[in-house]
Amino acid sequence: MRKYLSKYILLFLICAALGIAVYFFISKTSEHNEGQRQTLMNRVTNELVTKGVSDIGKNLGQLKASNNWEEEYGKRNVPADIRYINVDPGADAYDHLGSGTSVWIIREGEATKGFLVYIFDDDDTLMTIVISEVTVALCFVISSLFFIHIDRKVIMPFNRLSEYPERIAKNENADVLPETRNRYFGKYIWGMNMLRDRLSGDNKKLRQLEKEQLTLVSTIAHGIKTPVANIKLYSEAIKSGLYRDNGIPDKKDSEVADKINKNADDITDLLKDLLDSASKGVVVFEPKKNAFYLTEIEDLIRNEYDNRLSVLRIPYEIEMRSKVMINSDKDGIMRILTQLMENAIKYGDGRGIKVIVDKNEDGYILAVRDKGSRIPEGEMPYIFNSFWRGSNAGDVEGNGLGLYEASFIARKLGGDIVARYLDETEETELEVFLPL
Repeated sequence: MRKYLSKYILLFLICAALGIAVYFFISKTSEHNEGQRQTLMNRVTNELVTKGVSDIGKNLGQLKASNNWEEEYGKRNVPADIRYINVDPGADAYDHLGSGTSVWIIREGEATKGFLVYIFDDDDTLMTIVISEVTVALCFVISSLFFIHIDRKVIMPFNRLSEYPERIAKNENADVLPETRNRYFGKYIWGMNMLRDRLSGDNKKLRQLEKEQLTLVSTIAHGIKTPVANIKLYSEAIKSGLYRDNGIPDKKDSEVADKINKNADDITDLLKDLLDSASKGVVVFEPKKNAFYLTEIEDLIRNEYDNRLSVLRIPYEIEMRSKVMINSDKDGIMRILTQLMENAIKYGDGRGIKVIVDKNEDGYILAVRDKGSRIPEGEMPYIFNSFWRGSNAGDVEGNGLGLYEASFIARKLGGDIVARYLDETEETELEVFLPL
């Protein structure tokens, strides 16, 4: 806020300084002009008096015809007309003296013989208006440039940065904010990058703990399944009379066996619920469907990846085969496409990424293709499992949840996602289908 305040104070000081400068300029100009006029009138009056008071009218006409005063005194300081008024009875009267006139008394001894009237074009008011308007225009231009500066350097960058905390809050992929020379947001960017790194580290730890938890639960569940299956087998054997010497089933044994079997089934159901709840807790998503155009998806992808892929020098294209309206969860679709794009960036070879948006009679199709390390055919059925990573992952950092999240959200939206390898283009394609 202090930086903004200093800018506003600077703007005020500039406009105030401009106003003061204009005031002194007009004052000095007026003083200079008045001095030049007084000098000229004194000179003309003295010349006419020297030549003789009685011939002033005649001499004045000759003097006006032969003067070169404009070069010496400036056009604005030369009178538009000079008239002589004789005070003798019967002389022509001159009774209109405007604001641009100056009267000099002509005397001979103690007697007043007449008046020299100097008539100037009174353009001081016009000049003052012009200068004032120019001053206001300059203040407007300076203010406009100031607010354009604030818009370019503060408001527009802030609008771009304002989406970043929301993306972090939604646990979406968020790149490091690039450092900038903009002093207004240097500390903010530094703090947001620290927050991102902290949350990213915490998220990795959380994912690792979730993986360990799911592994532990799965291990326990699978470890219990075998004894439970054996218990059921033994209960069936007891019920059938297998352990009776005569081999004939006993009614009480059958009742006990049914109870054992029911308890074993209850344990199996509990294990299934435990596995399901452990897996579902990894990704949280509840769809909120609204109508929007598919072109909005294109805009979001371009805003997200244009600069980043340009820096990485990975060419990509978006093929919009359909631009109709869809009724679905836009944020959910973007989460799916973000995971697919991240997969293509991480595991692709950098030769290119292609996004396809289409619609057929059954629903909408969103596909992401990349050229890179091929997923082995035998691993294709497992790539959407939680915490699963393919053998082609190598040393690429990841937690095995990206495609699981994409698949989870797609199913929540009533659709599905499939993976295939396109032999004709040597591309891996991940295709999302969303019903109408």
